Amino acid sequence: MAGTLAGPSIGPLSGILDAMSALAIRHSRDPDAAVVVLWADQERDLARRYDDESLTLETEFATGIGVWTAWNSSDTVVGAIAARWAVRHELRPGDLELKRLWVTAEARGLGVAKALMRAAEEAARRVGATRLVLETGLKQPEALGLYEYLGYHRIPNYGDFADHPDTVCMARDLRSQVLVVNGTMGAGKTTTAAAIHDLLIARGAHAAWIDADSLCQASPAPDGDRFNQGLLFDALAGAAPAFRDRGIGLMIVARVVEDPADRDRYARIFGTADAGPARVSIVRVGADEDVRLARLREREPEGPWQEFAAARTVELQSSLEALDLDDAVVATDNADPADVAAKVLDAAGW
Repeated sequence: MAGTLAGPSIGPLSGILDAMSALAIRHSRDPDAAVVVLWADQERDLARRYDDESLTLETEFATGIGVWTAWNSSDTVVGAIAARWAVRHELRPGDLELKRLWVTAEARGLGVAKALMRAAEEAARRVGATRLVLETGLKQPEALGLYEYLGYHRIPNYGDFADHPDTVCMARDLRSQVLVVNGTMGAGKTTTAAAIHDLLIARGAHAAWIDADSLCQASPAPDGDRFNQGLLFDALAGAAPAFRDRGIGLMIVARVVEDPADRDRYARIFGTADAGPARVSIVRVGADEDVRLARLREREPEGPWQEFAAARTVELQSSLEALDLDDAVVATDNADPADVAAKVLDAAGW
């Protein structure tokens, strides 16, 4: 039963703020010797609380995404937490499990545990987790108070201590995140979206991408909706729960955004009742007109469709610039798709 000893404040507010300003949170792939020593103190404390001298806890996590350590102004480690993709069959595909949260006695009451939790939670979002889960116990009231304060709720017990009467398991749902790659025809939306997905997979993230235009190739289009935007959102509404159920927390959509209401539509469609609306970022990719036209000539067949594309890329570019619905704009002219993808991810805060 892992938990934290985040006890009452040990000094005036100014002292707490000073301590927090000097706190450094560092990430590593695996626990180092200092963390192992820290966790040994945790085991001794839990053995005392639960009257079990044989109690031991994991220190290696095969599906781990890392360990976060808190260091004070003297460059001494004063806290740690680990996170791994959940391995228990009782849990969901997108669950990320928090493990071994612990703060030394002298650092309690200074917000160290909260800082470590937030660092792990931010990492969970970056890898597309859909829920955070953890184990604690009734004899760790400080831990229970912290988790409840941070918005965690009780779930059915799981893990090695599931049948222990003092075990408490908790979870917090995370919002899905949607990155819409906007841009006129020939700007590189689809190429960029695919490259973003590749970068996220290399990161070990739970991510998927959709070439939204492929969901709209239907005729006839309704009056007043010549690009089948209504069909797109109906199709996404059907698909979104399936991605979420499979533990996909990061969605990339390549699609023009010409309607200010589209951001809210994506947020609702990829949102859930438990986690709330999805967090939506819109990043437009762009290229000079001559670059776009060259791409369109190479991509589109000769004839009326190429003529339409050549006219549409100019019309749409002007419209997107006037609408200014984007969080950022990234150029694709003669750029490597992986470099563009990295800039888009950075611009979106992913």
